[in-house]
Amino acid sequence: MSSPEEPKSIEVQTQVRELLGRGTLARARGRREEAIKLVQQAIVLDETNPEAHELMGDLLLDLKRGEEAMERFRRARELRPGRTTLEDKIARAALQKAARFRSLEYMQAVLEGREKPEAKRNPGLAALLSLVIPGFGQLYNGDVVKGLAVASAYIFLLAIAILAVLAKLASAPPAAGGTIYGRQMDMGTITSALFSGSTLVATIALFCLWIYSVADAALRAGRTMTSEGTGLV
Repeated sequence: MSSPEEPKSIEVQTQVRELLGRGTLARARGRREEAIKLVQQAIVLDETNPEAHELMGDLLLDLKRGEEAMERFRRARELRPGRTTLEDKIARAALQKAARFRSLEYMQAVLEGREKPEAKRNPGLAALLSLVIPGFGQLYNGDVVKGLAVASAYIFLLAIAILAVLAKLASAPPAAGGTIYGRQMDMGTITSALFSGSTLVATIALFCLWIYSVADAALRAGRTMTSEGTGLV
């Protein structure tokens, strides 16, 4: 004869599975607060269910509540020691907890006047500005010293390249029509001037500086859009 507790236990397990299924579906649909309530009900019914604690940890991690998520994952690991994925989830929760702690420190520093909140910048616009004129992307990002340094270096190298081209054109023989700057020799003369002698170094440096300015401006602006750049999570 079966124990009177058996039907109740089976009924509870069925209810828990149903609640966890609904919670998982709610999470997939982006309704995390609803999912949390469903999983909480499951935990009340069966506090020893590892799936319930793990799902609750996943939901808390989604909401960037790393410290609470880590506690849930640890409880799930106690109930099911052999589940290796829990170690990875605990590590992710620990990293999120650390990021949150840094965020709180940053906000405290802002309130105390030790730090100034960094304005968000558009990476695409920063890259475009440096693509047009190297250094302007840095100026847009607020890196005034770097922006002026890049722009000055670019202008200096560009001046060297232009002077080299003008000198080459001035010393070139007349074209067929009798003019010095005939079309038939323009591209060849310009290429020769830019990629020969000491001007080659300036040309390569000019190109590298241009690429650096675009990449640096985009990356720097991108960091203002993330927790690393702003200290926010």
